[in-house]
Amino acid sequence: MVNKSVLVLGGGIAGVASSLRLAVNGFKVYLVEREPTIGGAALFFCCKATEACNQCSVCLVPEKIAEVKAQPQISLLTNSQVAEISGQVGDFSVRLIQRPRFVDPEKCTACGVCAELCPSQPNKAIYLPSPQALPYAYAIDKNNCLHFNGVECNICSQECPFGAIDFDRSPEKIELSVDAIIIATGFDVFNAKEKGCLGYGRYTNVLTGLDLERKFSTQGSITLPSSGKAPQNVAFIQCVGSRDVHIGNGYCSQICCKYAMRFAKLLQYQHPETKITIFYMDLQTAGKGFGEFYQQCKETIRFVRGIPVEISEISPDELEVKYEDFIEGKVAKEIFDLVILSVGITPRKDSSNIARILGINLGEWGFFDTQDHLDSTETNVEGIFVAGTCHGPKDIPESIAHGAQAASKVIQTLAARGI
Repeated sequence: MVNKSVLVLGGGIAGVASSLRLAVNGFKVYLVEREPTIGGAALFFCCKATEACNQCSVCLVPEKIAEVKAQPQISLLTNSQVAEISGQVGDFSVRLIQRPRFVDPEKCTACGVCAELCPSQPNKAIYLPSPQALPYAYAIDKNNCLHFNGVECNICSQECPFGAIDFDRSPEKIELSVDAIIIATGFDVFNAKEKGCLGYGRYTNVLTGLDLERKFSTQGSITLPSSGKAPQNVAFIQCVGSRDVHIGNGYCSQICCKYAMRFAKLLQYQHPETKITIFYMDLQTAGKGFGEFYQQCKETIRFVRGIPVEISEISPDELEVKYEDFIEGKVAKEIFDLVILSVGITPRKDSSNIARILGINLGEWGFFDTQDHLDSTETNVEGIFVAGTCHGPKDIPESIAHGAQAASKVIQTLAARGI
């Protein structure tokens, strides 16, 4: 058995992939996640299969989480964040702060009694983060909990049949000593409200790709938010928050074209009569088999090379999209009943703070940088590596591969130094 340990900061799919690669090679892994469950953003994405698999790879996420659960070499530290790191490769000292979830995962059976009785509205303050959550236990949202907002409410604590709820828990300090560190803190989604001309947050029937993920995940389909009717004429607008130097995001997010086309196929599969238009600058169709998938989409989906500059609401079910048609060289207007903004990947807001704590560099657009541009995992600090979308935009398979690559680099680096 290898007597070495690694801190993996971030429990998204890249961090999970890193942890699994290290664990099967005998390393002790401390998998640290700031949320109550591992899995990251991809845990809440939906399957986009129609009559056949459309290679969205969402199904890989619960599979990898199940592998983590069965791996004794991995210790989960959820609700946790790094506060301080010192030392060097082979001897890093790490101090974590673990926030209380107020529900003991060892006692909680996820029976749901607490959520049924919780009086918080409109959202329950106590909740199961995901059907695939690991740990599989409820957690309490302090911001939504009456008990933590001046109301004498202890219903869930009193009624829990297993005594799993304790409001008096305090944050804990955790000290670790590790040989290497992998940063896999993931990404933020671009806030579409920053593009005010597109009406997100003002018009009910303007949604983002992330909204669509959540609706399909929870409802299995999409209807018009304004009326509950099936959509008849849908527009996808690409590059919202990507390839836009005016807002500081001059890069391609790489995933938006793929998820827009997969969603378009899913919509047409459920509603064959629905007309779909995809507005784009250039299409990112890289990846195995995706060029062929694009050709299939062109048979039933209209692609317009043009950039929408403004959306106006004519009526609750009518959205006027004004766009510049690059091919025709003119400004045009069209009416749709549903508009989906394909928002891109941005660096996490706390990236600069993490970079300061670890002493690592950020790149031009705010993602974590690497020391050698021929190596996408090694940072400027020996023994600290990056994995997944915290390094730059990637889809699920790419994030898994990058996570495994970072783990392999850890193994190689420690071996080369005789650690």
